[in-house]
Amino acid sequence: MKKWLMLAALWMALIGMAHAQFGTPPVAERESGVQQIQFIKTGEVLYNIRWTATKFEKNGKTFVKFEARGDNAKHGSERIEWTEEALWELTPDGIRSIFWEKKSTGAERMRWRLDYDWNARKVHYLWSDAMTGKREEKTLELGENAVAGDVLYIALRNFPFEKGEGYRYKAQIVMSNGTIISGYIIHRGEEKLKTAFGKLDTYKLELKPTGVIGVVAPKMYIWFTKTAPHIWLRFDGKDEGIHRPRTKNILLQYEPHEWIKPGK
Repeated sequence: MKKWLMLAALWMALIGMAHAQFGTPPVAERESGVQQIQFIKTGEVLYNIRWTATKFEKNGKTFVKFEARGDNAKHGSERIEWTEEALWELTPDGIRSIFWEKKSTGAERMRWRLDYDWNARKVHYLWSDAMTGKREEKTLELGENAVAGDVLYIALRNFPFEKGEGYRYKAQIVMSNGTIISGYIIHRGEEKLKTAFGKLDTYKLELKPTGVIGVVAPKMYIWFTKTAPHIWLRFDGKDEGIHRPRTKNILLQYEPHEWIKPGK
């Protein structure tokens, strides 16, 4: 579970576009979804995830509260369940993560937390394992291009798809394991994608880390609806390490349903 969380965060964080580059993304008053992570070839289910995102006003500011529950699709002594919580602020420049926290129970009892201070350009990271007593805590300096990975599905709604195939963006990425890497998000054009909502016209992005990881990393892709507000539909990545079978993270249910136009 820990390996998956760290690697998934690495790949997924590559699409966690920052708060300042593309402006404020559209967010409904309340959104919810069901996701499932599977091996691409066999269809074996690895993880189930249900989430909600609720927008609210406080002290003249607009926030989004994100909550999720997940499990590893196992039973008995092997079962792992987790909860996830985050708070995002919608600003004139975009969406900013205030904090992100994840706690797992069952066969694994771990906690991850990131607290952001964008004014000071810092993020505080905490990880602990209740079963082993291990703990890690540190504060990271954020560069001007640093981005938070936990806002990934919402923030990329404002990716400049209009720039066309081949456009790429580079940023520093804050990962859920308390490290920062660099990577590219590359526009790979349009594609008709089979989804739980029918066949949809989509935009396809490639996620490409740089450095040592970029040398050995496989091809990774993410799809969004072509029609605005560009809802996330699928992510193809890896599980349990770079050389393990390929996985897909797919959206099975979503509300408000009218934000995803039915396929023909």
